[in-house]
Amino acid sequence: MPRYLHQVGFLCALALVWEVLARLNIWPELLFPSVTGILASLAGEISRGEIAGRTWYSLSLIGTGLSLAIVSSFLACALAMLLPACADALSALMAVLHPLPAIAVLPILLLWFKTGPHSIVLLILFSAFWPLTASIHAGLRSVPVTQVEVGRNLGLRGFGLVGNVMLPAALPAIIAGLRVGWARAWQASVAAEMVFGASGKDGGLGWFLYKKRYFLEVPAVFAGMLVIIAIGLLVENFLFKFLERHTIERWGMSSE
Repeated sequence: MPRYLHQVGFLCALALVWEVLARLNIWPELLFPSVTGILASLAGEISRGEIAGRTWYSLSLIGTGLSLAIVSSFLACALAMLLPACADALSALMAVLHPLPAIAVLPILLLWFKTGPHSIVLLILFSAFWPLTASIHAGLRSVPVTQVEVGRNLGLRGFGLVGNVMLPAALPAIIAGLRVGWARAWQASVAAEMVFGASGKDGGLGWFLYKKRYFLEVPAVFAGMLVIIAIGLLVENFLFKFLERHTIERWGMSSE
């Protein structure tokens, strides 16, 4: 049975337990709505079109910020592998900035760039860049010397050696870094929208959650969270699994 069916079964069992607890009225319905109430709220938000627009807005910001993080991470790691001075500089920056939570950068972004989508994209870039860079750099450094020497004997040098030998060999670590970067991008996006608010009519799922919480529409808050969870499951079980099946599993780099 596919792994995602196991996950669906677990989530259905969790929803059943939640529904039973809600119907027992142990906690106020305002704070602990039933699953059926949450699903009804989700259906209402979908029919009105608001949650779809908010989701698309968040995904567009995450896509932009994550794309910038991926490109800049690969470039930084390639330079670090080719130039020892760049490797030292990257290691020093990672030691200082990787442990720094993205939420701590929010006040500076607010002062430097004001509120708006560009500030959220920069926060997503900062949040996803460091885990991505750490994974890619560690993966490239773990490539066996024999594989690198074979590439050199075939005449590969510089970016050709990195792109044709080292990156494919480091792919398991790169995909693991992409997973972490994707999760960090979502966290940064939702946190930023809750703090920054919306610019005019624009605003993503973070703003949707904040607004519904403000008006005590708790089922709608859970409905927004369900959308985030559903997108995460889709990306994990289709996009990342597709990448793994057509790369590391096909090349015999996975034990599963």
